[in-house]
Amino acid sequence: MVGTMVKNRALSNVISIIILIFVILLVFIPFLYYLNNISQNNTVKTSIVNNYVYLKNLQISQVTTGHPSLYYNGSSIYAVYSNGTFVPPSNLTIVSILYLNTNGIWLNLTSIKYPLVISKGQVISLPSYIQGRPIIIVTSLGNIFFLQSGSSIGPFATASRGGVEILTQIYTSSGPSSVSTNVTTNIYGTYKNFTTPIAFSNQTGTFVTRLPQYVFYQNSKGQIITGVFHNWIVLGLATVNSTSSQGIQVTLRGQPVVLIGNYTQITSTVGLTLQVKGDSNIYVSIFVNGNSYTIQNEQTITVPAGYVNITVITLQANDTTQQSQGVISHYSYSNAGYNGKTYVAKSFLIFVPPGATNPTVYLNYLNDYNYYLVKIIGNYSETQYGQVCLILNGTVYNYNNTNPYWIIGGNYSFDPTGIFTGSSTYGAQTVIFQYSNRTSFTYTFPNIPSYVIINQPMNITVKYAVTEYWQQLQ
Repeated sequence: MVGTMVKNRALSNVISIIILIFVILLVFIPFLYYLNNISQNNTVKTSIVNNYVYLKNLQISQVTTGHPSLYYNGSSIYAVYSNGTFVPPSNLTIVSILYLNTNGIWLNLTSIKYPLVISKGQVISLPSYIQGRPIIIVTSLGNIFFLQSGSSIGPFATASRGGVEILTQIYTSSGPSSVSTNVTTNIYGTYKNFTTPIAFSNQTGTFVTRLPQYVFYQNSKGQIITGVFHNWIVLGLATVNSTSSQGIQVTLRGQPVVLIGNYTQITSTVGLTLQVKGDSNIYVSIFVNGNSYTIQNEQTITVPAGYVNITVITLQANDTTQQSQGVISHYSYSNAGYNGKTYVAKSFLIFVPPGATNPTVYLNYLNDYNYYLVKIIGNYSETQYGQVCLILNGTVYNYNNTNPYWIIGGNYSFDPTGIFTGSSTYGAQTVIFQYSNRTSFTYTFPNIPSYVIINQPMNITVKYAVTEYWQQLQ
């Protein structure tokens, strides 16, 4: 009996140990799984953070080495891909551009549609109220690039002897304004023309570049701002033989260089004469640099020297000085002439140099046709036969109208209508053309004319009667 009890107690202990082990495994295995998941999540989060930091730093490296470089001239942001060898290539995504207002507060520029993805060289034009203000560019990776007017971040690659960007600006009382113009350079070996802003990456050696004496831009009011060349501004290390001449020789010294052609605004004025040619009696409306003028014969106005924007508003005009004699002369704009050059378009640009003597713009108008007063007289019995009319080139004119008709001079088909009553035709029996120069022509049926020449004021008289009788056959 004792032996049996010992055996049962030993068996119970074994079973208890087995149950305990099972319970421990049941609790510990999920716990190990939980610990493993926590470790994996921390690893993923660490990888994400590390990857973000890597991309953020990579973007800074790309911009500072010219992929793309950023240059701010006070009115525009120039993004230039000057380092084609950067690996890997990537876009620059801008999510916000801030500017410092006059109250010292940073405000977001809302006129640009965000996100702005830059994948190739481009110019980001800024509103006029931002000109010259400091700006901050915020990217999708959280990088912040601060730029003041005339500053840049990595304008060109540092490989070889660097690169060069040529910009042009007009400096006015409110600060610099970017402007495009022609630049001639032999940076590629032979002289070629380019349009500013222009970037040349990884160029070596010495080259020559030349700008025109005058440049201009047109503001939102239609006014033309003209600049005369003042000097070159060199940003970066380069040797130039001059900064005060339009054409200079440049030698790069292994670093990126920005060359800015700086122009000053012309503020002197000149007297410009506008003269209407063709007829001194018509009034012509014209816009000059956004200002409206109405001219008869000629008028001298004061304009800023330099480029002048002219738009002809009056393309057609009537001379009514002889209206009482029955003639209105019609004129159409033909062309304009200035300094030996003809301008056919209604809008054109001329250059009036400072100190010009008696500059004159000729506005040429041609008398293409005239209106003549024509009185159309009908002699007929409306109560007996009904109403008839006169048709000239398909247009119906009523007889004995209270006011005579103004008709454009020319040759017209002539058709005095008639009435068929069933037994007779009632139509034009006599036609008289009586002109203002006292000449007169009379025609009788059946020789009624099929056309009439209107080349002066005149009376057209049509006398009606029965022209044909009809008799029914028995």
